[in-house]
Amino acid sequence: MELPIPDLLIINAAELLTLSYGLSTEDKEAEKKIGLIREGAIAAKNGRIIAVGRTEDLVKSLRVSKDTRQIDASHKVVLPGFVDPHTHLIFKGTREKEFLMRQQGIPMQRILREENTGIISTVRWTRKATFDELLDETGLHVSSLVDWGTTTIEIKSGYGLNLEEEIKMLKIARYLGNYTPLNVRATLLAAHIIPPEYHMREEKYVELVVEDIIPIIAKNKLADFNDVYCEKGAFTREQAKKLLQVGKKFGLRPKIHADEMSDSGGAEVAASTGAISADHLVYTTEANLKKLKEANVVAVLLPITTFSLGLERYAPGKTMEEMGLTVALGTDYNPGTSMSPSMPLVISFAVIKLKLTIEEAILAATINAAMAIGMEKEVGTIEPGKRANINILKIKHYEEIPYRIGENYVETVISNGEIMKGG
Repeated sequence: MELPIPDLLIINAAELLTLSYGLSTEDKEAEKKIGLIREGAIAAKNGRIIAVGRTEDLVKSLRVSKDTRQIDASHKVVLPGFVDPHTHLIFKGTREKEFLMRQQGIPMQRILREENTGIISTVRWTRKATFDELLDETGLHVSSLVDWGTTTIEIKSGYGLNLEEEIKMLKIARYLGNYTPLNVRATLLAAHIIPPEYHMREEKYVELVVEDIIPIIAKNKLADFNDVYCEKGAFTREQAKKLLQVGKKFGLRPKIHADEMSDSGGAEVAASTGAISADHLVYTTEANLKKLKEANVVAVLLPITTFSLGLERYAPGKTMEEMGLTVALGTDYNPGTSMSPSMPLVISFAVIKLKLTIEEAILAATINAAMAIGMEKEVGTIEPGKRANINILKIKHYEEIPYRIGENYVETVISNGEIMKGG
């Protein structure tokens, strides 16, 4: 029988984290949980993984040609490319003044009276940008995420807040998915906040989203999901439920920003609408967490947002894990409350503030995050048949990931078999 010829071969990984329990060669339960293989190797062809195992075994089962790209990962950790299931990375302009005012304890009401603060300021700048200007700016944001090892990204709209501008944003998300090696899922977030032109006419805006924006976005296949920000000052639980149910009718799977600043009822809406994920969950009650578990909703936690806002209360990550919820992690990359592209930093915060174990945090940033965007059959683990999304880290032990706070030890990033950094 002719041996397969890979076009990419990674060998001698000190620790290969496959995130597949059945592939682990170790005995400890924690190491089995992350599918650890010491002195591991990966072979890929045409952007897909074709073999995984110990280096000495794998190289015997393959035929290496002059066209095979070989990478020696000696003394390094190899794991799947990070999956970021919650970003707002299509925007124009930054809000550093607002950030600094917030850290000085200036009340939010006063901050929002300033000219260039708040979500509306980002909406104003984003609306003014042409498609090409916004695409160029977004490309810089994407490059930052890739530099920290993210190869799969969920991208929300929500800074357009009218049909034309939401289309513009979602076309950029689709462009990135079609013309880069990245794996992209797009989310309609027309229900982010009420735009200024609908001040005191909130129900009219809900009507616009329900009757025009959702049907047209769905018809043109510009989004995979429909999201809503359920919070005081944004959308009520009743409005959120209506918006998500309408989106679901048009084939857009529900997502929801839930219980970030208060117990807004968002988690309950997520459970009742069969949402794929509920995100933030800082103030969710234990009763509603149980409802999320029963409805198989993924809990997406965003600890850098809490840190950036200078708040003390974090989502109860450990409690969620103990309850058996599927816990995922994301950056919430956005210009107002989380201007960080780093999934490794998110993992650090998950261990420090959410009290996840390192194994739980790594799973949350890979396969669990893939579940939050419906891509778990394609990405999030290193297994034959899956996309060749791989990170090589310049560290010797996976326990160093949260320990090296803020350090970029991501040496090589591979997405769909293409080297996007290092190599």
